[in-house]
Amino acid sequence: MAQRIAVLGAGAVGGMLGALLAAAGHLVTMLASDRTSTAINVDGLTLRSARFGRTAVRVPARPWPAAPVDVLFVAVKAPDLLAALGRVPAALVEGAAVVPLLNGVDHVPLLRAVFPRAEVVPMTVAVEATRVAPGVVEHLSPFADYAVTAAHAGGPGALLRGAGLDVDTSAPDEATLLWRKLCFLAPFALLTTRTTEPIGPAREARPDLLADLVDEAVAAATASGATGLDGAAVRARLSGMPATMRSSMLKDAEAGAVLELDAIAGPILRAAPDGAPVTRRTVAEIAAASTR
Repeated sequence: MAQRIAVLGAGAVGGMLGALLAAAGHLVTMLASDRTSTAINVDGLTLRSARFGRTAVRVPARPWPAAPVDVLFVAVKAPDLLAALGRVPAALVEGAAVVPLLNGVDHVPLLRAVFPRAEVVPMTVAVEATRVAPGVVEHLSPFADYAVTAAHAGGPGALLRGAGLDVDTSAPDEATLLWRKLCFLAPFALLTTRTTEPIGPAREARPDLLADLVDEAVAAATASGATGLDGAAVRARLSGMPATMRSSMLKDAEAGAVLELDAIAGPILRAAPDGAPVTRRTVAEIAAASTR
């Protein structure tokens, strides 16, 4: 049955998700800036993907929702979250599922405070995609991996599987779900941004830094209640990544955009038993470089 879906944020992740859900027959509304909403309303929403092919759909877009929804996907970046939430009246998501796709862990309690009468269902996504123009997304990687806890294998998990996406439901709880991604993402993002190189040259140039970043992330995850996380497994996954892959943080740094340093590194700095000295130094070096 078609569901009423709003996607807050029409960047790479939100645009790709909106296109696939609309193509699957759902009633999708994109919530975006005036400029992006105008482009989508005029030209539609287009996804170009080696895996999913070319998907072009006509969906309404607007700066804020105008009617109740069944599911709200939150696909903005962390620095934009507070401003974006101010455009979503809580009454329009009452009883709905609110599904954040942000990096980090701190957004979940915030969303529960903002939308107390909705069900906030944390979800993570690993995908390499780029918005090349308003309403136009290129999916660059062969994977688009979503994950949700076992308790939510139905609902939003089933919704995404119905759109052809891969959904991992093996995480036993929210802490494990969110930290499982962060333990991989933080070393990847910090290493590539610090060295200003894709993951291949970066891991060859600074294997010591990579190992320390992983160890500190896993220690913070364990202290935060996540289970089953192993530094060796994270390092093996990072070692197997295609050498040309660049983190979104590196892309943002190259574009002069605001970096998600607190969303990605902040939880580690706050939770690591030893204060995460390597992560702390790396963050300071990246922050200093971004102000030059």
